[in-house]
Amino acid sequence: MEEKDKLSGIVDCLKELLPGCMIENMWDSKSRRHVFRVDAPTGVTKHTIGISSEFVSNNDLEDIVISLKLYNLKGYLEIFGNKEIVVTDDGINPEGISPSVFA
Repeated sequence: MEEKDKLSGIVDCLKELLPGCMIENMWDSKSRRHVFRVDAPTGVTKHTIGISSEFVSNNDLEDIVISLKLYNLKGYLEIFGNKEIVVTDDGINPEGISPSVFA
């Protein structure tokens, strides 16, 4: 499956997890992440999700969707609000939060 199809599938998954929100997908070449901005119906940005290019290329769309749900992406978004959430092959980490916080 091509990367653009995976990204479209991720957008669909995010729309399912966050009903009523608008999802915008951008590429950040500096961090090598696909960045998904989640806007509330009012237009205010609620969440930012960075998904590493390796995570997208290393996994099938079905595995990506399952991982986002198993990693509890929605729960992280509810807890950390507008802090960027980063998704990699190793799991989820809010940007700027030390992994030891979760240990």
